[in-house]
Amino acid sequence: MAQDQAKPFWEQTYANKAVSTFSKGPTVDVAEFQDIFPRGARVLDVGCGEGRNAIFMAKRGCKVDAFDISENGIAKAKSIAQGEGLEVNFFPCDLGQFCFKGDYDVILSHGVLHLPEKEVRDRFIEDMQAHTKPGGYNVVGIFTNRLPATPDNAPYTHSLFDVGELPAKYAGWELVHHKEGTFQDTHPGGIRHEHAYERVLARKPMT
Repeated sequence: MAQDQAKPFWEQTYANKAVSTFSKGPTVDVAEFQDIFPRGARVLDVGCGEGRNAIFMAKRGCKVDAFDISENGIAKAKSIAQGEGLEVNFFPCDLGQFCFKGDYDVILSHGVLHLPEKEVRDRFIEDMQAHTKPGGYNVVGIFTNRLPATPDNAPYTHSLFDVGELPAKYAGWELVHHKEGTFQDTHPGGIRHEHAYERVLARKPMT
């Protein structure tokens, strides 16, 4: 698959309903800790892509809002949800333009917060935390500067996190899960990457 250098690789694979851009099913942390999320929870999936986590949470009976800047990704997510008979409120939106209109039991964000400028993502994390219900959860996965952004991702990656920066932002919350390291992945068309990541699952205090 030839890559259009004017767009990130995921735009082409989002537009192709025959392939999955990322692994099928939920991210590893959502799968591992699914039982701590309440049934019927109100969930927001930030940068949902093809909807892997949003669809998984909807299957568990959650009420899910999910957005992504990619219209191709949202169209594909809607198609997958419709095919499975699920109701998910998918909509296109730029993270920097998103306005919270309520509070959530669970907010998910995987692979997106390192993309915007630092001031945008830091402000969004503050808003995300403010709009998490007491006792609710944030589940966040980002890329760190332990490794540089891959050449094809670098034009779209504006704020790799320092190692330890993400958990530090959740000081005062219960850190249910934290992991940091590197991984390799493969995408359709033979695209191979190595990334440095950090992820947290944090629970907001009740008071």
